[in-house]
Amino acid sequence: MTENAPEGGSHARTGPVATATGAQRTITAAIGEALVSARGLQKSFGDRRVMRNVDFDMLVGDITVIIGKSGSGKSTLLRALAGLTEPDDGRIMFDGEVVFEDRQRTPVWKEVDSYIGMIFQSYTLWPHMDVAKNLTLAPRKKLGMSEAEAMERAKRSLAEVGMSEHLHSRPAQLSGGERQRAAIARALMMEPKLLLCDEITSALDPPVAAEVLGVLRRLKEEEGIAVALVTHDMAFASKAADRVVFFHEGEIAVNATPDEAFNRSDNAELKKFVDAVRF
Repeated sequence: MTENAPEGGSHARTGPVATATGAQRTITAAIGEALVSARGLQKSFGDRRVMRNVDFDMLVGDITVIIGKSGSGKSTLLRALAGLTEPDDGRIMFDGEVVFEDRQRTPVWKEVDSYIGMIFQSYTLWPHMDVAKNLTLAPRKKLGMSEAEAMERAKRSLAEVGMSEHLHSRPAQLSGGERQRAAIARALMMEPKLLLCDEITSALDPPVAAEVLGVLRRLKEEEGIAVALVTHDMAFASKAADRVVFFHEGEIAVNATPDEAFNRSDNAELKKFVDAVRF
């Protein structure tokens, strides 16, 4: 996938992806089964190691909230899963198939990368295009959709995030929450099975963040999309998460339910982090 173009799909939709050879791959993982599995991921930038032997699983229909200090490895993991960063070592599997191994993407990656969407804090909407063109650009270029087909899908995606009336609005005419929902709609255009969200509510007021949370919950419940969400907002994390993953110095120190992580964990670093960001 590319950073500025939407990629993706969803569990309730069919949407197989055409490969360069004409073959198609349909996602087979069901609700509660592993969609993504990463083992032994390592990544360094110069002398700084940001991921150390990271083992990570995501289940279809779950929201996994990833927390930890800045620089602890959270966003690097998302970017590795999205194909925007290559780990130095380790293996990544998607729907039971190896998509990264021996420091490179396997041929299977090209068959599944369109099922993965990433949404950024900065929205990455093209300011000179209206919402419709922002949404239809990638499907027309990557999937060869006609203008009419892409527009129909744009209308459906906007309806899913409560933005139908903004089809022809420019990003500058939207509020922060509306821009973030438009970014989610753009990711939905590629019909993702996996949504990777990096600090998407950090610039939003609590009521607007709650709206975005409502959209993500609806997508995971109605479409079966797996969501990984990096955030520093502990209230948002506790409401959103099916699983909480706490990164500390490049390692996953805690992987637990929200109740276990926030109320019953004996991990000193997690307690210190939660106390620091709450107050």
